[in-house]
Amino acid sequence: MAEHNQFPEREPPPIPPPWPGSEGQAEAPEEAPCEPAEFPKKFWRRLDYMLHHPERILESLRRDLDLWRMSQIFFLIALGMAAIYGAVMGATNLLQASEMHSGDKFLMILSSAIKVPVLFLLTLVIVLPPVYVANTFVGPRLSFPQMLTVLLASVAVTAIVLASSATVAFFFALTSRSYHFIKLLHVLFFAYSGIAGLRFFQKCMSAVTPFTQRRKLKRLFLGTLVLYVFVGTQLAWVLRPFVGSPDMEYQVFRPRHGNFYESVWNSTRRVIQRQFGGD
Repeated sequence: MAEHNQFPEREPPPIPPPWPGSEGQAEAPEEAPCEPAEFPKKFWRRLDYMLHHPERILESLRRDLDLWRMSQIFFLIALGMAAIYGAVMGATNLLQASEMHSGDKFLMILSSAIKVPVLFLLTLVIVLPPVYVANTFVGPRLSFPQMLTVLLASVAVTAIVLASSATVAFFFALTSRSYHFIKLLHVLFFAYSGIAGLRFFQKCMSAVTPFTQRRKLKRLFLGTLVLYVFVGTQLAWVLRPFVGSPDMEYQVFRPRHGNFYESVWNSTRRVIQRQFGGD
């Protein structure tokens, strides 16, 4: 028999030491469960907590914990932030030293500071029932307290984003004399903040919906978007004026003629004509 060549067995290559700081990274450690929201007592600290800890708010929604208290907090935040922006809107004539009577200028500030929160909350009251019912068919079937909390949180986010734009609106009210430009600027700020609020709504609904059912959320989100746009713009038209035309007397509410979209188009046309020297 032929002798088999015996080769010495090679030792396996040594395992290189791990890079500094990479110990324990071969397998990703399980994430620690998120704690539910615990809001502080003061208003501004609550607002800051909401901005920095959305994951805890979502965890409270998942667990259905302390939702009535959270709803009250979101309600007060939305009320306060919307009032701040409304006051800036109403102060346009005062900041521009328009010909409107001085007493009417302060009435405009007060009425706008009331109307903007009313606009937000009335829109919520009108939209809540159809969104809640639709949620039982095409959504995660949230309870009424959960849906109310989600919508109030979305309104609060909308109001916070809107109030953060108040300094920009204040600046243009001081430096511009175009009523139509200021009006369009406010429309853009409302649109921007509304998008932020609806994105937060979508994030909340995705967080409480099982992964296998999230495709259905698209229809619920689109329906909510359409409702908010049309209800919000119609309410804004009914509650006008918010800025107050400098060549008109102060009115709590104006007569209902035309519509919101026609007014925005007319203001856009006038701004463009003025910019390019048209008639």
